[in-house]
Amino acid sequence: MNPEKALEISRRVAEEVEKAISGIAGTREAGEVVGMGKDGTPTKRIDKLAEQAALRVLGEYNVTVVSEEVGVTGEGDVYVALDPIDGTFNAEKGVPIYSVTLLFSKSRKLGDAFFGYVKNLATGEEYYSDGVKSYRNGKEIRASSTESLRCNAIVYYPNRDLPFRRVRIFGASSLEICYVADGRFDCFIDLRKGENGRGFLRVYDISASLFIAKNAGARVSSLDGDDIWEKEIAMDERFRIVVSGEKIHDRLIEMLL
Repeated sequence: MNPEKALEISRRVAEEVEKAISGIAGTREAGEVVGMGKDGTPTKRIDKLAEQAALRVLGEYNVTVVSEEVGVTGEGDVYVALDPIDGTFNAEKGVPIYSVTLLFSKSRKLGDAFFGYVKNLATGEEYYSDGVKSYRNGKEIRASSTESLRCNAIVYYPNRDLPFRRVRIFGASSLEICYVADGRFDCFIDLRKGENGRGFLRVYDISASLFIAKNAGARVSSLDGDDIWEKEIAMDERFRIVVSGEKIHDRLIEMLL
């Protein structure tokens, strides 16, 4: 499989997910709990409909899918990290910031990824990377070149005074990292730790966006000191990360550690 084929598949997945949730997004029914996902969190009706639609498409191909609700399915050599809806709360409430996200890799390692795709299901805005460049709605994007820490940041969650000009949270990490990839924001930071000391973000939440950001000239680092691109497309991976333009990245890391 090549990036062109992965783009074709991703667009089919997005189209089918949009159809599946079009009548339910923004309604009370969307938020009904209908089960428990393989990640140990409740499955909402809108999540289940979206995943079923995505898997119908991906099931036509020789891939192994790692997804929030179903866990691991398929036995192909190409691995796909899938989040059928990132930003479920927004989708339930009709807030137009929620996405479908897919990362394609030649192995379980993120470092072997060759294509990433994120689409805002409410607005139709589309991001993808072919491993060389990254695009929004077909036009090449680049990360911020700011040299100042008095910049525009997305931070989960500020636990001290930080020098940023603005701090925002939108509730869909895949799209928020893409907003760094295209220069709308200067950095994305997730400081959260669970009871076990590990991060909250999961591989299917953000891996496609990290790939897009990297190929748009952003730098990506783990706050836990491990190599993000050595991480695996697996249910148990967790992330605490900084994504930013090149010129402020080292100073952000120094400030946060």
